Amino acid sequence: MLPLLRRLLDDDPTAPRLTWYAGDYASSGERIELSARVLATWVAKTANLLEEEFEVGPGSVVAIDLPTHWRTPVFQLAVWSTGAAVRLGASGAADVLVSSSPQTLARDASAERIAVSLAPLAVNFGAQVPAGVLDYARVVTGYGDTHLPLQAPGPEDPAIELADGSTIAHPAMAAAAAAAGEQWPVGVRLLTDVGPGDVVRGPLAAWARTGSVVLTPSLAALPEKVVASERATATLTA
Repeated sequence: MLPLLRRLLDDDPTAPRLTWYAGDYASSGERIELSARVLATWVAKTANLLEEEFEVGPGSVVAIDLPTHWRTPVFQLAVWSTGAAVRLGASGAADVLVSSSPQTLARDASAERIAVSLAPLAVNFGAQVPAGVLDYARVVTGYGDTHLPLQAPGPEDPAIELADGSTIAHPAMAAAAAAAGEQWPVGVRLLTDVGPGDVVRGPLAAWARTGSVVLTPSLAALPEKVVASERATATLTA
C-alpha cells in the first residue's frame, strides 16, 4: 500500500477523504464520498486488476484518458501502488490504456485497454465494449481488497509522464506533494476543480497533510450553499 494511503488509514479510516460533485450536480444531485478505507479498497482492487490482468509494475506505463472525476485519482493511485507510471491522455505509447471513451478504446488497439464507466453505481460500461477491451465496472469488484506490490519501484522509476515528455520519479513525486501541501494546515479540507494533471499539487498535496479533498469539474457550477456546507479550509482552482 502507498505510504500516503497508510497514513490516512492510520489517522482515521472512516473520515471522508475524497468527495466528488458532478459538473451537473445542480440538476443531477450526483455526489459521492469515499472514506479512507473505501478509497484504499478501490485503489487496492484496481491495482490488483492491473497487476493480475496486465502485469503492470515498475517500468510499465498506464495511459489514463479520464476527465476530472473521482475514478481518476483512484486509477492514478492504483498505478502508483504497482510502481508503474501514469501518462495522461490517450496519445503516445503505453502498456495499458484506461478510457471512458468508446471511440478512443475502439481506435487504439496498440495497448491493453480498460473501459471505465463514469456513471454512478455502474455495474458495466453501459455501451458496447470494443473487442479485446476489459470492462472495469463488470470485473473490478472481484479483485482483492488489499494490495501488496509484486515489486517496489526503484528511486529512478518514473511515476508520472508530463505533457512535455519529462518524468517525475516516485520519490520525487511524493516529495513534491509534501512540499506543495506545506501551504495548508494539517487536516486541510481542500475544495478544488484541478484536473488530473494537477494531482500532485492538488489531491496528493492535501492527502500528504492528512487532509481531504472535495473535487468537482467546475467550482463555478457548484451551488454556493453546497460550497458552504463542505466547510473547506483551502481552495485550489484550475
